Amino acid sequence: MPDFWSLVGARIYLREENKVVYQLDISARPFDTVPQKSEIPIYDFNVEQAGDTMWAWHNDPPYFGMEVEWIDTILIDNTYRRRIKLKDVDGVCIEGIGYTGKRNNLYYPFCNSDTEAGTKYLDRVETVENIEDRLIYQPEWSRLGTYEYVPFVREGIKWGYDECYRFEGDTVVGGESYKKCYVSKSCPFEEGQTLYGLAREADRVVYCLRPGDEQETVLYDFSVEKPGDRVPTRLNPKGEPVIHIDTIAVNNDQLRRRIKLPSGSYIEGFGSLEPCRGFFFPFEASSEEIDDPHNRLGYIKNMETGDYEYKGIVNTLRDECEFGRSYEPFVREAQYGYYEVYESGELSGDYIHYCITGDTIINGKAYKNISLTGECPDWERIPPVGQIREENRKVYFRDKEDVMGYDFNLTKGDGIILSKMHNSLFTEISVYDVKTVEFAGKERKCIYFKNGQGYYFGYWMEGIGDMNQGTLWTFDDNGGCPHPYTPCYYNTQHLYYLRENGEYIYLQDNHNGSPLDDGNCILAVGETRTATLRIARTPDALVVTLPGSGYRLAELIDTTGRLVWCEYLDGEPGEVSVPTAALAPGVYVVALTDNRGKRTVQKVGL
Repeated sequence: MPDFWSLVGARIYLREENKVVYQLDISARPFDTVPQKSEIPIYDFNVEQAGDTMWAWHNDPPYFGMEVEWIDTILIDNTYRRRIKLKDVDGVCIEGIGYTGKRNNLYYPFCNSDTEAGTKYLDRVETVENIEDRLIYQPEWSRLGTYEYVPFVREGIKWGYDECYRFEGDTVVGGESYKKCYVSKSCPFEEGQTLYGLAREADRVVYCLRPGDEQETVLYDFSVEKPGDRVPTRLNPKGEPVIHIDTIAVNNDQLRRRIKLPSGSYIEGFGSLEPCRGFFFPFEASSEEIDDPHNRLGYIKNMETGDYEYKGIVNTLRDECEFGRSYEPFVREAQYGYYEVYESGELSGDYIHYCITGDTIINGKAYKNISLTGECPDWERIPPVGQIREENRKVYFRDKEDVMGYDFNLTKGDGIILSKMHNSLFTEISVYDVKTVEFAGKERKCIYFKNGQGYYFGYWMEGIGDMNQGTLWTFDDNGGCPHPYTPCYYNTQHLYYLRENGEYIYLQDNHNGSPLDDGNCILAVGETRTATLRIARTPDALVVTLPGSGYRLAELIDTTGRLVWCEYLDGEPGEVSVPTAALAPGVYVVALTDNRGKRTVQKVGL
């Protein structure tokens, strides 16, 4: 154990590998004859259950290894982290935070002095902040007096799943006063709201009436005080035993009690954050529903203040007005292309290009022309193959009459009505999942399908169309895949560029590492393209992740075209750091040039 009250010339280093934190102390002290040169583990976050041994150093023989007493999770900064309690210590170990109990210092968390002189030097973590001084974690002992019970049944709050819920208005049933609970999938909420059920709260117990219920049942019981108390639920009217009660921090400094049952946990004012069958059906999700992100709570928002009491990691798909995700129309001026991949996974060498442009009126309806070619496109010489229009997020192709090709209103469980545009081997096709993904610099809705035999095949992306078969051949002779989100083993077409207003907002030059060769139609030597680069920010630099190997030059250019910084690269994949401390605020362009002369650029604001 180090002499913690007389550290002189201390040089202590930490590193983490595979969830194990190592410490290396090479301090030079007056009475040390040989400085420590070998590292020691101080945390091991790989432990899984009570009884496991955390391989951490402490100052009691045999000096390594501490038994795990229990493990649970704690909500910190809107993220769940594992919390590990070790035997014979007064604090807990939290992922990303470390040890919260009395300790010597950051580098020796379990090395407590057992002398009267040394005890006064022990401390505990008071706060954890990020580099922007934003509070991440503050233990309960340093925030005494901030606890106040928050009821669950209250107006002005919105719970966001794939649909949204709100309490509003009162009614009396059987002599009891209830709040009305509404559900909506519309934006704004009021346009499509319907009555979901009724709820009331008395003495910290929440009662609800679900559609079809003859009598009320307990939804949540926040009045329980200790493990062993029993809580009645809809599926267990006689009650489930409370396993654990703790207090977590929300909104940085507000404490709320969390109660854990065998079937799940719930939080004061929030309810359950776990997968569910619906707002009034917590703890009842099937194994399939548990795996479905749509059954998880996305956020809880105070509509009066605009503050989020909780914001989860799940994208709430329906709530476009909440998160500002605007619909991306399919029918717009654009050019895009696909490359073909054989069933074996090899490139076929075939490419197909599409162009949507121009306007025409047919029977009083506005259409755009759509053209396609398998050669290098010269769109001024290529006649259209038909017309296309979009209305209410439905895309129609003009034959002798309108034929619907895409319906981007579809959601999970919907069936699709097949048309002449769908040359499918199957007549029963339904939506098995809907997700929000980021593609070409924009969040877009993706709709995933399966057939009547349960095989998964293909998906549509908002603003793009079919991502496996090309625009005009969606579902074309598709046998499907036995596993979801897995590439099917048949010939497929994959998008490799998307161009709007003369700029490439998406451009891909390889397939699983194999370079694409379209005869220099699009992937021409020396071409400048706009792409989505991964750029992280530090206080004094931009850290750009190179999108592959072969890059030889990195540049930063201002809006006048003046070169403000450049660096020559070695062609290896990795990152490049662009210094920004001396730059004035404004818009700049990051440019990367590879060894074929292709230039990738992206705007960035400072």
